[in-house]
Amino acid sequence: MKFFNKPITALALVAVILTGAACSSSNNAHNDVHIRYHSYPFYRDFAMVDTQHVGRSLAQLKAKYPQFLDFYLDTVLSLNIDGHYTDTSKVLNSLLTYKDYRHLFDTVQQVFPNTDAEDAAIKAAFKNMKFQDSAFRVPTSVYYYVSYLHLSAFTKSDTVLGIGLDMFLGRDFSPYESVGIPDYATIRFTRENIPVWACKVVYENRFPFDPEGRDLLALMIEQGKEIYFLKRCLPDAPEQLLFGFTDDQMSWCRKNEVAIYNFFIQQKLFYQTRLQEIMRYVLDGPNTPGFPPEAPGNLGTYIGWKIVENYAKNHGGSVEDVLQSKNPQQILQEAAYKP
Repeated sequence: MKFFNKPITALALVAVILTGAACSSSNNAHNDVHIRYHSYPFYRDFAMVDTQHVGRSLAQLKAKYPQFLDFYLDTVLSLNIDGHYTDTSKVLNSLLTYKDYRHLFDTVQQVFPNTDAEDAAIKAAFKNMKFQDSAFRVPTSVYYYVSYLHLSAFTKSDTVLGIGLDMFLGRDFSPYESVGIPDYATIRFTRENIPVWACKVVYENRFPFDPEGRDLLALMIEQGKEIYFLKRCLPDAPEQLLFGFTDDQMSWCRKNEVAIYNFFIQQKLFYQTRLQEIMRYVLDGPNTPGFPPEAPGNLGTYIGWKIVENYAKNHGGSVEDVLQSKNPQQILQEAAYKP
């Protein structure tokens, strides 16, 4: 089971949003690939729990969502109810009636009266995923939920994907700031990011990011592979969406690609292994140390992606071959990357 608390840890989560943006990649799906896919509007049903009869209402919800309700209550919300719905009705009643939480539920339902666009985009991306690499086991069940502002997405086994719709309400949704989420993180909190997160969590479930004992080059290549794969799952998605950059930040990276690469070479960073020094180059952040303020964080991932793209072009193998390549030094050499 993989959780993604993107708004808080940066590891690899407004009422007016472009509703068509979420299906930007659906026109490029490999429609000859067949997958099983079913989504569940759990967020709507949970919001309708009868606060006067919480225990009875949850029992009915359990019958409708036998595989998800207890997991949502005990693991996603960390309530540890363990099926004792009546005994904890006061706690649940406060969650469902407290004005700030009620506003959150109401906003989610206003922005997402349905998830048709999201389902079309995710399904198309999953078809592309299976076409590119048949070894991926794409989720067959997608549950949309409200996380109370802490969990963007998760995978539960290989078959279940959860999407926290409250983490995609737009950068201007003021409660994000009130719970301490930094502004740079909210770049990923728009509706068009939902299919990106869906693909990210599936990818990272298969290829977990493990920085222990790795040098920076290895981490750059590892993160670059993820972007490489996301581009093939979401071929119509803007590159800045995959990186969590603004348009201006993406433009800055393209214009300064040579300078970025030379910085890593001149500072002899590729083979550094001290995590405190190197992680800042491969994770989201407000900026990257050693670069001007307009530069985004995560510049190591940007260069890693460029290396992987070159390697894939020169290597000539399948997408699966690229993802399974284990030797970062060999990838760098065969990429012959010269920005």
